[in-house]
Amino acid sequence: MLPPVEPACVSSPFGPRILPNRPLAGTFHKGIDLPAPIGSPVLAVAPGMVIRVQRRGVGGLEVLIQHDGFIGIYSHLGLIEPLLAEGRRAIYGGEQIATVGRTGLSYGPHLYFGMIVDGRSVDPAPYIKVVPCGAGTAADGDRRIRPTRLFAQH
Repeated sequence: MLPPVEPACVSSPFGPRILPNRPLAGTFHKGIDLPAPIGSPVLAVAPGMVIRVQRRGVGGLEVLIQHDGFIGIYSHLGLIEPLLAEGRRAIYGGEQIATVGRTGLSYGPHLYFGMIVDGRSVDPAPYIKVVPCGAGTAADGDRRIRPTRLFAQH
């Protein structure tokens, strides 16, 4: 699978989280945040069929795509590609589906990407091969957004 934005690194990983003074962000993150400037292309991680385009709560403007074996959730979008907005359903891997925005509950420009497998949220990072921002990747030179997540101790 392809990362949905380039360069890609994770600023807020999947799993438990505590964001001081931001209770609406929740205590469990069901996907990953990938920082990118507003207007950056958002690409389909694999071929699939658009389930729906929606504007919903904390995710803001979202596209849900049925990929082979999972549903991809692309949230906080700015603009939807016109063909999708007009009802086109078939998507190829790497096709631009939208742009990064700040819709919904967002503390900076980024793409939220989630994966649902057999009805459960799973960590997409290993599937799209992205690592935390600042972990020795090509994205290290990108200082647009600094991670703000504090990890809950177990």
